[in-house]
Amino acid sequence: MRLKRFLTVGGAFLVVLLVAANAFGQNPNPRLTISVGASRVSGDEVFVASGDSFTSGFADGGKARVRLTLDLTSHFSIEGSYSYGRNNLTITEQSGGTLERRDFGIVVGQANLNFLHFFTSRKSRVRPFLTYGIGAVNFSPTDEAQAMALANDFITDPTAIDSTFKIGFNVGGGIEGRFNRWAGIRFDIKDYISAYPRFGLPETSTGTGGSFFPATGIVHNLEASVGIVFFFLP
Repeated sequence: MRLKRFLTVGGAFLVVLLVAANAFGQNPNPRLTISVGASRVSGDEVFVASGDSFTSGFADGGKARVRLTLDLTSHFSIEGSYSYGRNNLTITEQSGGTLERRDFGIVVGQANLNFLHFFTSRKSRVRPFLTYGIGAVNFSPTDEAQAMALANDFITDPTAIDSTFKIGFNVGGGIEGRFNRWAGIRFDIKDYISAYPRFGLPETSTGTGGSFFPATGIVHNLEASVGIVFFFLP
């Protein structure tokens, strides 16, 4: 169900992208960027459960991203993107003087709709820009992570964990360069911001003995990427 909702949001972003570009009635200068990059998720949380201290956080990982960009004016563009990567969840339990670390594989998928403001016109070969937008992110445990959480402790007990779907926003900037009529290069640095995922568990105990995950707050997913740009209407 969460996957269907995620794909629906991505399709809605694409429709908005095409309608907005057509509304301005000019050559949209369509281009496709395929990028790879490094992803760092900050947002470590410290909490106490069943008398023990826990820390939850995310490991650094990598991402692959595809972007479709259309010009609205010579300096202003709209863009839809989708990325896929890994940022594994780490739960560290401190019981007495003993530390126990548990790692759970987490796949992170993102669909985003962004606006870009370029400081030079599209006739320039080098185009620095600022960008901002909204998006949907899905934190999805791998099959191995779900099996591990059920077979062992997730927090204090064996637990069924599930995907978490969040709406967020992002800000950043970069440079788009053009080699020739058909190809170019692009560099991006962005911060994708969303609420902390809890993987289908309540924030506090329900009082019936069920598992809970008391991590709250904001997740900052910092991404630095480089990609090849393909121009369709040179």
